[in-house]
Amino acid sequence: MIQPVNALTPKVSFRGDASVYENPINRKMERRLAVLNAGGISVVTGALTTVIARSYTTSWRHAGGFGIGAAAVAMMFLGPRFLYKAGIKSYAKQEEMDVFVREKQVQKKLLSDVNDAIDNHKANLQDKLENYSKTITKKSA
Repeated sequence: MIQPVNALTPKVSFRGDASVYENPINRKMERRLAVLNAGGISVVTGALTTVIARSYTTSWRHAGGFGIGAAAVAMMFLGPRFLYKAGIKSYAKQEEMDVFVREKQVQKKLLSDVNDAIDNHKANLQDKLENYSKTITKKSA
């Protein structure tokens, strides 16, 4: 099955040995992005708290203290939540990529077998396809 290529299509090299394959999903980068997102939201929360607290306090210094406290509390609640969700999403992405690569390897093997069967007219193509599907189902079970 030929699939269209677009910007969201994963770029995977199908050349070489299957043992050389390295999953392109970087879990460390996902964690860093989660911390960055939580930090950004915390900074915005602290800034808004500072601006609001300024109208109730006598100086920006006191309002800034409230803002820093609000940012710390927001980071305390948002940080673990974002890290947990990032871990789950990155694990799911890794598994999807592994399935995608295995599917492409099976398609490549099947197409090469079909091509060989077309080149070799003595062998029955239907028998080869049935044998191949049986071996695939035995390996997956």
